Amino acid sequence: MSLDVKLTVQEILENRSFKDAEVIAGKAGLHRTVKWIHIMEVTGIDELLNGDELILSTGIGLRENNEIFLSFFKQLIDSGAAGICIELGTYIPNIPEEIIELANLHDFPLIVFYQKVRFVDITQDLHTVLIKKHYQMISDLEYFSHQLNQLLLTSHPEHKILKFLHEHLKLSVVLLPNQGETQILSKKSPREQKKILQLLKEKNIHCHNNIAHQAIQALNQILADIYIISDLECITEYESLILDRTATALAQNTLRDLYIEERRKAKETEWIQQWLDGIHSEEQVNRYLTEIEPHFEANGCLVLLFKINQAEEENSDITLLKILFRSVFQSQGFLLLSTNRKNQLIFILLNKRKNTDWKHRMEAGIKQIQKALDEDPKFTQLTFGIGRFIKKLSDMKVSYRTAQEALIIQERIPNDCFSNFYEDLYIFRLVAIANNHGALDDFIDDYLAPVLKYDQQNNGKLLETLKVYLKCYGSKKETAANLFIVRQTLYQRLQKLAELLGEDFMESYKRQAIEFAINAYEYLSTSKNNRNS
Repeated sequence: MSLDVKLTVQEILENRSFKDAEVIAGKAGLHRTVKWIHIMEVTGIDELLNGDELILSTGIGLRENNEIFLSFFKQLIDSGAAGICIELGTYIPNIPEEIIELANLHDFPLIVFYQKVRFVDITQDLHTVLIKKHYQMISDLEYFSHQLNQLLLTSHPEHKILKFLHEHLKLSVVLLPNQGETQILSKKSPREQKKILQLLKEKNIHCHNNIAHQAIQALNQILADIYIISDLECITEYESLILDRTATALAQNTLRDLYIEERRKAKETEWIQQWLDGIHSEEQVNRYLTEIEPHFEANGCLVLLFKINQAEEENSDITLLKILFRSVFQSQGFLLLSTNRKNQLIFILLNKRKNTDWKHRMEAGIKQIQKALDEDPKFTQLTFGIGRFIKKLSDMKVSYRTAQEALIIQERIPNDCFSNFYEDLYIFRLVAIANNHGALDDFIDDYLAPVLKYDQQNNGKLLETLKVYLKCYGSKKETAANLFIVRQTLYQRLQKLAELLGEDFMESYKRQAIEFAINAYEYLSTSKNNRNS
């Protein structure tokens, strides 16, 4: 196998068509890569070049005008051409000195033919070489991919893959994982390696053509970053393709490790479910967590429930979901334990950071998960229930109970009141408690019955008007604007509400009772609609 898959200007000079050619300037650029051979006689390049072309020219458009010649030469350099070959004699007797100086300044190879040459023979020969090089690159990529697959079948393949990449390309290789130790394979001194790591961690590599980067991703999450660094030259297309295949192999290995780890953790389900039921003491929980992560101290914890259609323990989709949740929320500063019951995935999130911003980090994690599952038809409607944030680990049953209540309440409240967090369900928490005691129907009847009966008999909109009027704190102007009605119509409806509810319906205690009754009515109505659907 050969790694010589790129064609350089130096290699082209060894072709038989160039036996009488001479490099008169830009010799320091003979290592430049040539991707195509292009005959050009126009003087305005515009967007005719893609870069890395070796230009062949008779100079017919450049004769007797040094300004045009100089402008053309600058355009070639700016366009990223690999070099230029000019036939002297017929149209150009010699190359102006300022052109030679410019070529040397930019290490831009300037090659001249002192005799007539057949450009058609040159292009045919060199394009044949380019095709062979491309075929060689494909063969080498297939070989490399095959070797990666073989390494993936071995134990602990990550370091073996990195070592193979390093030896194959003869370049420095760096792996920066989100969690775990950095790995660097390089022949450089420890001091030089330290400088490389500092450069990479500063994320300031976009201006370095000798550094290539690939993110190692699984389940739409970036798990690590891998880099290759060349000492002298720019990273080639072949080297970038090799890096891409390596990143894919490492992602597959990482996903496999996560899957195995998740399956192992699934065996701990019984202990975790006992914890959720309040069986374990604070000391027992701390001892268990120390076995998982030595010296770990939770700074508060909570339960997150994720509602799914099916949650069979052997279902691979469930395992992948657990991997996704673990990856996302670990990046947000939580240690995750998981189990499942019936149609729910249950996650215990142990806070590893300060407890002042836990909610913000939870919201960010949920958005990441929603984005990751957005295109999966199995998860068109994602439902989360987040319980109360607690400080004592032995009180986990409280967070679990409130997370369950959050899921139940979410199914029965209007969309404009929706929240994943139990603490943000406000009045609906009391509504749910009253409903469990069978007290809602009587309460609604006591404070809203006349309005509901009037709307039913007259196809009216008094309840909607009352709700908006209360929401606007009694502002008639704002209420009319939100209902898209004229002020006179609002006055008529308010007069009717006063007749049905009493003139004092906006007084403090009565107003609070009416607002509670409206929320209770919507809670029951949404619940009935869900059951009917």
